[in-house]
Amino acid sequence: MSLPNMKGHVLCAVDVETTGVLAGYHEIIQIACVPLDQHFEPHPNYHFFYLNIAPEYPERMSEEAAKKHGISNEQLRDCVTQSRAIELFEEWFKGLELGLARKVVPLAHNWGFERAFLIHWLGLDACYDMWHVHPRDTMTLAATVNDLYEWHGRHAPFHRLALTSLCKRFDIQLDHAHDALSDCLATAQLYGALMRFLGG
Repeated sequence: MSLPNMKGHVLCAVDVETTGVLAGYHEIIQIACVPLDQHFEPHPNYHFFYLNIAPEYPERMSEEAAKKHGISNEQLRDCVTQSRAIELFEEWFKGLELGLARKVVPLAHNWGFERAFLIHWLGLDACYDMWHVHPRDTMTLAATVNDLYEWHGRHAPFHRLALTSLCKRFDIQLDHAHDALSDCLATAQLYGALMRFLGG
């Protein structure tokens, strides 16, 4: 089960890797979604989704993006198409069998980035049907903690808000940064660490 306040919705860590930073021009080429239990661990009753996807416009891959995630157009050449990937993702969501009007609650590190690409990829209506409107975001949460400390006249505890920096701060192992599945699992652990940090 997820936390009781989820009211039947399921917390799900999500991460995408893309050909660049402009949603609508650049594309999702890797996606991972990991349903979580009340301890922010992979949910034993739900399968995760993890997929590499061939871009429709490989020439738009930015050098910066390729350097960041290390995924080349050559590696993606024989992967599923964008349209087939969407079908597979919709099948995965239906397979969760969450029940009437139940959705997945997104947990991401910088949800605004993921959300923009998911809306363009799935369409606004499909996103609304799948994703709950109350996301959790470890980057935003860490920034809020910094604000709280500064507001009380204390030094902010987090000097950098990147996932790798925050994972290092909490001794969370992140062996393959910018791999969507690895980042999902690290984000889930980071969320739990931030909960413990806030709880004293």
